[in-house]
Amino acid sequence: MVTSPTQRPLTPDLAAELVRRSLGPGPGSRVTGASELGGGTFASVWRVELADGRAVVLKTSPPTGAVLLRYEHGVLGAEAEYFRRVRRELAGIPVPEVLHLGTDRDLCDGDWLVMSLLPGTPLSVLDAGPAADGAVRYELGQALARLHTLDGTWFGYPGEGRRQAPTWRAAFLGIIDDLLADAEQLGSELPVPAAEIRRTIGAAAGVLDEVRRPTPVHFDLWDGNVLAEPRLDGTGLRLSGLVDGERWLYGDPLVDFVSPVLFGAIEDEDGHPLLRGYASVAREQGEWTWDAGSVARVRLYRAWLYLVMNVELPTRGPGQAERSAGLARLLKAALDAVAG
Repeated sequence: MVTSPTQRPLTPDLAAELVRRSLGPGPGSRVTGASELGGGTFASVWRVELADGRAVVLKTSPPTGAVLLRYEHGVLGAEAEYFRRVRRELAGIPVPEVLHLGTDRDLCDGDWLVMSLLPGTPLSVLDAGPAADGAVRYELGQALARLHTLDGTWFGYPGEGRRQAPTWRAAFLGIIDDLLADAEQLGSELPVPAAEIRRTIGAAAGVLDEVRRPTPVHFDLWDGNVLAEPRLDGTGLRLSGLVDGERWLYGDPLVDFVSPVLFGAIEDEDGHPLLRGYASVAREQGEWTWDAGSVARVRLYRAWLYLVMNVELPTRGPGQAERSAGLARLLKAALDAVAG
């Protein structure tokens, strides 16, 4: 099921051994089965069954020699840090429990992460209907408003050697510069020249000065990373999990309004359930503002997300041509919205 050069090839035996080393001796940690989970194109992710009835998730770093974007280095350790902090400081937010973060240059030539397996099914797989789907997105908005009460001391990515800055504008423009440098190095095809992208985003970046408090943002909450399960009373679905936190950073809370409406625009959907859920919590905290400046920032972050998706294509191996044209159109439209 490996689809990308950044996904480390594993065997069931190796997956079992990594989990055994992570959980230590004992009858409950005996592995009874292992299978690869699909849905992503960056890391290898496996479901591993244990003799005590539990199932855990095993995630491995890219193999040595895999070509990564600048911000993608060290993301496994960052993901463990994110989930540990959320579980420690915010009860009730459904993120995995980190069971072990390990490294072994001989066994798998890299790092691995073992986490609890959350219940539920990704929204990208479910066909729940508008009512049930909207209820989950409303709960997602509520969860995000709580997540955004956490803060940091600087803006940008956690970890040594990754882009950081004392202001959000400086961090954001640095992140864009890194992506454009990656694009040049990789030969990524962009719909407009890099210099024009830099000018367009730079000309609109003044609105970022409104952001003065760094908060952890997930960045990658597309439907494949949002889990839902049936409610106990049978009245629909409930939010049951937020996964794949490897791309988080300290930034503007509004960053997390883009990926949940991938290929759409949340500001164009009147009364979007995520916005309503977010406001229901954020208003109580006295931190809710949704105005023209907010929309302008969201449009910048949409251009950023589509820039990432265009730049990373050469690192995901052959067979990306059918995605390339569509992603180029999305980036061009997002840049036009920023310029407008």
